[in-house]
Amino acid sequence: MTSDRLGVARLTLASLMSVVCWTLGALFFTVMGALLLPFRLHGVHRLGQRWLKQIFTFYVQVLGAFNIAECDYVGFEKLPRHAGGYIVAPNHPAMWDVVFLLSRLEPMTCVFKAGLMRNPLFVGGALLAGLIPNAPAIRMVNRAAGVLGEGGRVLFFPEGTRTRKREGRLNPLQGSVALVARQAQVPVFPVVVRTDSDYLSKGWPAWRLPRKKTRLSMRVSDPVTCGVDESVMEFNGRLRAIYLDSPA
Repeated sequence: MTSDRLGVARLTLASLMSVVCWTLGALFFTVMGALLLPFRLHGVHRLGQRWLKQIFTFYVQVLGAFNIAECDYVGFEKLPRHAGGYIVAPNHPAMWDVVFLLSRLEPMTCVFKAGLMRNPLFVGGALLAGLIPNAPAIRMVNRAAGVLGEGGRVLFFPEGTRTRKREGRLNPLQGSVALVARQAQVPVFPVVVRTDSDYLSKGWPAWRLPRKKTRLSMRVSDPVTCGVDESVMEFNGRLRAIYLDSPA
């Protein structure tokens, strides 16, 4: 069998495995959510976050086994050393950033795009893991600050959506991260994400896997805080500089 045919076979098998992983994961969370959420059990969201981490970890292993993608993690040892609540704030070049991040991070609450609540593949996991839709904004800020005030951890994408590369290396940052950090008075750990592929960036269909292996790097920077008198614009300016000036 030629290398081209082997490559096609590899991508086909990887695509099938991806569909199976996402479908079974969505079914699992839908069923478990229907069984557990009506009882409002204490700690059910924490359990959902652990399950989400396990599923994402398995999916990352599948991507590695088929030579689709690998990620280099730098500085993540800083996070467990911090006592109390904190925000993890990555830039967002591609849709699968969250998969690689949540497979590596301790279970945490994620702020995500409210429109995904209409997607049957995501809604079960979102509800069971207690994820926070980013709209309406006031409710999102209060919920995120409440989680942090109890010593929880929140994953927050300051761009609000995937980077629109035609407009530059980074979208304008939303003000929500600064508002939550200032209200909860917790540090923000920026995570600088780099990738050598456009896979799952804006406009790339999820079913079309990259022909070349994708390499990602994720680097945790030193934490920053939003002062009580600091404006959203000032804080976003400091955060933006970290993403743009950090080494690959």
